[in-house]
This record gives sequence, structure tokens and C-alpha cells, in this order.
Amino acid sequence: MIFKNAIHLLIGNFGLTFKYLLYKVIVLAIAAALSAAFVYPTLRFVLASAEFSALTKGDFFGELFGALFSGSEGFFASFSPEMQEALRGFGGLLAENASRLAGLAAGIAAILLVVRFLNGLGNFAFGNLIDSRMSSNAKISFSGVYIRNLGRAALWHLVYVPLTFVYDVLVLAVCYLFFVALFSVISVPAIAAVASLMLSVALFLASQAVKLTLFSHAAPAMITDRLRLRAAFKKSFSYKGQKRFGPLFSTYLVTVIAVMCVNVVCAFATFGAALLVTVPVSYLMMLCVQFVGYYTYEKKRYFLTEDTVIRPKEEKTNDNFYDDFEI
Repeated sequence: MIFKNAIHLLIGNFGLTFKYLLYKVIVLAIAAALSAAFVYPTLRFVLASAEFSALTKGDFFGELFGALFSGSEGFFASFSPEMQEALRGFGGLLAENASRLAGLAAGIAAILLVVRFLNGLGNFAFGNLIDSRMSSNAKISFSGVYIRNLGRAALWHLVYVPLTFVYDVLVLAVCYLFFVALFSVISVPAIAAVASLMLSVALFLASQAVKLTLFSHAAPAMITDRLRLRAAFKKSFSYKGQKRFGPLFSTYLVTVIAVMCVNVVCAFATFGAALLVTVPVSYLMMLCVQFVGYYTYEKKRYFLTEDTVIRPKEEKTNDNFYDDFEI
């Protein structure tokens, strides 16, 4: 029911898609400016070097993928002699510019955190817009909401962004190790590649559903009930006696899979053009699931559309039994 109602809510507020797209474009422009200032000079130096050119002359990427996915202990020895020589030269270049490359890595990590932080501020503002539609069917200004809630949104994402960033890095590392382990266990290369990729992707999707489930009620609690950060976290991580972790996890897992499939199919079918719509719709769908789930488990009334109000179950009687079949 949460997934179904979230789709109805998304369709009823589809106009937010284009506001979200505009916000994403602004964030990408900021990221591009930061990358041009702090990442591009060092990256251009490395890519334009003679040592890197020597690597690209042969089948470096083919040999690299073979070494990464083989799980072999002799990683360097798996390359051809010519490629080993090119790798030694490239390794010398990296060693000579270690401090510069460390700055590059730090710059990339900082830009990723800034982008996630800005995206989070936008999500918090759009969450306010969705909440206003659900609570009172009111349409409010994005810019006004963004400015008014800037302090609370920044506080929330100063905690949320680093936690989820570390979580995602650890998940990717575990998925890679899981992929390599399966690839080394299964002897048939074709079967090993398919099975390892399938199970690694399944592990990644499940981990994302777990993350979304654990943090599902935190932001809505701050937005809808105006709770402080600690109380919002406590509400989000409290599952005792409510039996909501399983249903929420299932809902988020289905949502993550559906979002991924829609974006991949539309990207291939339209050469990427449809992503201008499907990407913001995907983020808004996640927000709709989040707020519908919060209103459902907190037993709050909410507007699904202008003419449809969803009421908590305990308010329903035999006289309005068929209200369950309105949506």
C-alpha cells in the first residue's frame, strides 16, 4: 500500500519534477566549477604524461579487468612483460607526485561530500513541499522553504552525509570482495562472471534498501513533527513492537529495483535523453515513499490527491469500510 500510494502522490505532484531538475543542474554546475579548479589541473597532468600514454598503447584495460576479476594473488605478475614495464614507469610517476595526488584524492572526496550535502539540502526542501501537500494540500514556494529550513537541513545532513558516505564506501568494498571471491570459486569463466555480477548487484541493492529503511523516518520526523535531530534519529531507529522494518525494507527494495530498471531502460532507449526526467522522478519517488511510510506508521491523515484523503485504520468503521478501495 505504501508503494502504491507513493506512486499516486508522485503523479499528483509531478510538477515538482522540473523544479528538482533545475536544482540538480545548479548543483552539477557547482560541482563542475569546483572540479575545474581543484581536480582538472592534476588530472590533466597525469593523463597527458608519457607514462600514461605508454599504458594506453597496449591492452591495459583488458589485462586490468582480467587481473581484478581473477582474484589471483599474483596481481602484478598477471600482466604481460611490456605492460609490467609500463606500469613500473607509471608507478614511478605517481610516487614522484604523491603529495599532489593525495591532494587530488582529497579534492575529489571533498567535492563528492559537497555535492551530497547540497543534494541533501534540496531533498529536505522538497520533503517540506511534499509534506505540505500531504498535510494540508497546500502549495508553498521552494525558495522560501529552502531558506527557512536551511539551518535544520544543514544540521541533519552534517550527520547524515558522512554516515551514509562511509556506509556506501564500505558496501562497495564488500561487494567487490564478494565479486572477486565468487569469481575465483566458480571455475567456468562465463558462469562465474554472470553469477558474480548478479549476486554482487543483489547485495548492493539490498544494502541500499537497508540504509533507506534505517533512516526512513528521521527527516520526516524533523519536517512533519518538528522534532529535534536526536529525537528524530531515535524515532527512525525504534522498531520495537511495531513490525515495520520488514514491510519498509520490502517497499524500499522494490522501489530501488524499479528505479534502477526504469533509468537503465530509458537511458538505452533514448540515448540518455529520458534521464532528464527519470532521474528527478526517481528522487521524488524515494521522498514520496519516505513520507507516505511515515504518515502511515504514525497514523496520520494525509491528502493523497486533492480529492482523496487517507485516514488511519483505527478511524475507519463499518460505515466507511469501502474507503479502502478508493485508491
